[in-house]
Amino acid sequence: MKNAPKFASLFTWSVCFVLWMGCIHPLALSAQKNRTTMINWYAAGQLPVPSIGVAGAFVGISEEVLMVAGGANFPDGTPWKGAQKKYHATVYVYEKAPGLSLIPQAFQLNQACAYGAAVSTPRGILCIGGENERGPIKSVFLLRWNAAARKVEFQNYPDLPFPLSNLAASQIGNKVYVVGGENSEGASKQVLCLDLSAAQPRWDMLPPAPQALSHTVLVSQSNGEYPCLYLLGGRTRQTSGISTLHNSVYQYDPKKSQWITLSPIRTSADTSITLSAAMGVAQGATSILLFGGDRGTVFTQIEQLNAALARRNSALEKASLQTHKEALLDAHPGFNKDVLLFNTVTKAWTKVGELPYAPVTTAAVKWGEDIFIPSGEVRPGVRTTQILAGSIAKQSYFSWLDYAVLSIYLLLMVGIGLYTAKNQTSTDDYFRGGQRIPGWAAGLSIYGTQLSAITFMSIPAKTYATNWNYFFLQMTIIMIIPVITQYFIPFYRRLQITSAYEYLEKRFDYTIRALASLLYVLLQLGRLAIVLLLPSLALTLVAGIDVNLCILLMGLITIFYTMKGGIEAVIWTDVAQVVVLLGGALLCLIMIPFQVPHTPAEQWQILQDNHKLQIVNSAFNFSEPTLWVVLIGGLAINVITYGADQSVVQKYLTTKDEAGSRKSLQLGAWMALPSALIFFSIGSLLYLFYQSFPEKHNYQLQSQDAIFPWYIVSELPAGLTGLVIAAVFAAAMSTLSSSMNSVTTALTTDFYRKFYPHKTEQRYLKLAKTLTLWIGVVGTGLALLMAHWGISSLWDQFNTILGLFTGGLGGLFVLGLFFPKANARGALLGLLLSGLIQYWITQYTSINFLLYAFTGLAACVAFGYVFSLLWPSPPKDLAGLTVYTI
Repeated sequence: MKNAPKFASLFTWSVCFVLWMGCIHPLALSAQKNRTTMINWYAAGQLPVPSIGVAGAFVGISEEVLMVAGGANFPDGTPWKGAQKKYHATVYVYEKAPGLSLIPQAFQLNQACAYGAAVSTPRGILCIGGENERGPIKSVFLLRWNAAARKVEFQNYPDLPFPLSNLAASQIGNKVYVVGGENSEGASKQVLCLDLSAAQPRWDMLPPAPQALSHTVLVSQSNGEYPCLYLLGGRTRQTSGISTLHNSVYQYDPKKSQWITLSPIRTSADTSITLSAAMGVAQGATSILLFGGDRGTVFTQIEQLNAALARRNSALEKASLQTHKEALLDAHPGFNKDVLLFNTVTKAWTKVGELPYAPVTTAAVKWGEDIFIPSGEVRPGVRTTQILAGSIAKQSYFSWLDYAVLSIYLLLMVGIGLYTAKNQTSTDDYFRGGQRIPGWAAGLSIYGTQLSAITFMSIPAKTYATNWNYFFLQMTIIMIIPVITQYFIPFYRRLQITSAYEYLEKRFDYTIRALASLLYVLLQLGRLAIVLLLPSLALTLVAGIDVNLCILLMGLITIFYTMKGGIEAVIWTDVAQVVVLLGGALLCLIMIPFQVPHTPAEQWQILQDNHKLQIVNSAFNFSEPTLWVVLIGGLAINVITYGADQSVVQKYLTTKDEAGSRKSLQLGAWMALPSALIFFSIGSLLYLFYQSFPEKHNYQLQSQDAIFPWYIVSELPAGLTGLVIAAVFAAAMSTLSSSMNSVTTALTTDFYRKFYPHKTEQRYLKLAKTLTLWIGVVGTGLALLMAHWGISSLWDQFNTILGLFTGGLGGLFVLGLFFPKANARGALLGLLLSGLIQYWITQYTSINFLLYAFTGLAACVAFGYVFSLLWPSPPKDLAGLTVYTI
């Protein structure tokens, strides 16, 4: 397509014009966008009259109702005036309506209690420990709402090993963790774990916390890679009767079974505070919101006065101290109203708002998108009946200029599809571009196909959260160039095939070809929906573009140009998309360092101090992304991708000769080096940026992969935002178009043409275009369904099952090329056993997922060769079909 560069040039000039027009409006290119993520607080409901509110209630969500159970208060006045604390057993149940609707039935606990811990699990609300009039208790029970019978059901669980009140609890997977608390022996540092999935659940002891704590907060949140426990604040009562309040933050890593000390609780970069009896919830992918709590100023004075009262013998002195104490309590200003945000990746704290009032000794729970804080103590001895709720405001930064740039990009894709359509007169044109594609264009297309939108977002996100350990995974692409160019490409070119799986029929038989092709088709259909859905969800959250619009724009436009122009349209749109993709990434790479308030030397030192530049992990451990795992797994992945993936192999066949095919692979593979440097560097710079400006982080982000798009829409000037978001679209559409065309090629060549060999070329071409249309429609439709019907987990399961055979598909090609004695029967058994081995490995071992490709490939080759030797087949002419007979 000689005029393809003109389309790219037209796109570039169009974008420049729109950006220039934007400069006319002084605010159009301003990067100073309103970035404040607001929580709007409102009164959602209240405990019914004649309740005066409770503190220390069990609070949680079960079957879409909110339960507030038990608690304690002072119904007859304040405790310093002689009023007695009363413990309650009432269970209040609220349904969601426009507000909260109290279910009028009366429900009661088996005993009155308060100051325990509650964890909302899929089974119900697990209520742990607490106290009553006799002191701390160790009972554990489950509250579950039976929606059909409209009643609360109870289920007993194993008691704690010892009584505890004012403890903290959280959940990771099926395991519930308990940390801290207090009883007659003082504050506890014990850590307990209950596996709810066990046939006989029991409490196990884990490594103790770094210090004994009560009134602390325990939250489960991802550290950027996997869930950990975070222990925040609390207090420890000393033998003197005076408590020490803490500003400490500890992380418990369940994989390593160890505690790590993190930066203390802060309201700003240079102001740390102590907090006890606060509330915390996990928010988004890597954020923790900390609400309220007691900073301890008045609390400590009261405890000091209590200690002094205990030491005094003089009635006059005691009366004076008591008067002073009561004056302090009567004038108590209330508790801490600050809403603090902790980022578990950057370890940075920032204040993000204030509560209208500050309850303590209650709990904050997530219910849908909102946060609920029922009742609680608002001043010493005083409870509120109110149920406070907070709604996080949505944000959108996409301007008309951004939409204009994005529209120009999408129109360019349509234009390329229309232009290339005139060249499609046969299936050779449609599937192989008439073998007239330049090697450099095919190479850029190969690169663009492998760099999906998911990769565009996930490499920076992974580096932001961890380090450069995965860098050598990208380098393994370069390492396999000699293998592919010397052994694979010559076969595909000299056999003059259209589908990679034609080779398997020539080498083995049609059964192997059909099975391999069918597995590939199913895998790609599963991939289509995910490649559409994941970037659309991220863009919806960060840019405010409707998820349906994102899916439909990417899906329908990709269907149009792929159906009209075939592989030629796929390749030339890929070329334009790679230009947009790398241009957007380079733009961010240039801008971020200038926005970070540190010199280059300081930036480097911060990254070094936080171990963000670690590139080699030489530990001999196959469950972590060590150097050995990355190299072995990466080599296997890329042998499969570049040697046996139809979407890549097909592009080797579009150039005019074998030399062009080699050049296409070399260019596509070598581009991995500069692009890896760009995307890994962006990840490190994002870490620096959000550590320096924690208030700019969006704690609504439900996926860590959205961190790069969030930076794009919130920090880049208008217009440039649209250009870089177009790069996300480009990355997704490049993968989509290649998948659609390769699936069409496989279905037409491996099945329809095989059974109907005497149809006309026009018939085959018409079928190919029809199949492309329907494949695109199915993928787009599935993405829309998953976005709204919540069937993504089912689809993940489908892809997981198919993924068990991915390594085996590559193994078939290795078996055929390098093992002359391999036969069809052995290859078939090798593929099937490879899938079984993969299932066993995923279920019963802890090896890193990067090795799955290697284990699948190796199992297929090993079993395939052994069974071929055990059941040899009649001699077959292998001329030109193995590396020894080419």
